[in-house]
Amino acid sequence: MTTRITVAETERLVLTRPHPDDAAAVFAVHGDPETNRYNPLGPMPSAEAGVEFLRSMIEDWERDGIGYCAVASRERPTEVFGFAGTQLTRRLRPDGVPVFNLYYRFSPIAWGRGLAREAVDVTVALARRTLPTMPIFAVINADNVPSLTLARRVGFRPSDAFVDVEGRDVYLLPQDSVAEAVDA
Repeated sequence: MTTRITVAETERLVLTRPHPDDAAAVFAVHGDPETNRYNPLGPMPSAEAGVEFLRSMIEDWERDGIGYCAVASRERPTEVFGFAGTQLTRRLRPDGVPVFNLYYRFSPIAWGRGLAREAVDVTVALARRTLPTMPIFAVINADNVPSLTLARRVGFRPSDAFVDVEGRDVYLLPQDSVAEAVDA
């Protein structure tokens, strides 16, 4: 068994690089219809799709040195209940210009406790530390009020930098937004 690599810690959370042992957690979070209520693609269709998504998250970290993180409580650091982070991607913009895509998805057990905000703050800070001038975008369905509320609280603002191919609204985090320090 390989060791988990801690990316950051907050008061209540530990964020790690995705780990091969996270396959069940990936599918539990991404295969749940409730956590995918606003996902235009719907819930993940199979455990195999979860393994493939996990593989892509691991590859992002290996290639770019940054990516989506597995999120767990500090008390139970191996019990992953969500994923959050920024992925360096060329797929969002039609012109292929690289940008960060902010992502967060949590099991219902984590909802309503401010844990997503905690995870997003620390992953945005990590992105800013890693590539300070790289734009950070979030694409959010207009009816996804919880996600939109979180993005706005973090500082994201509507953007017309590009049109999302899946019809979601595009938000940009201004460069002058303050990000909390990363404790790694």
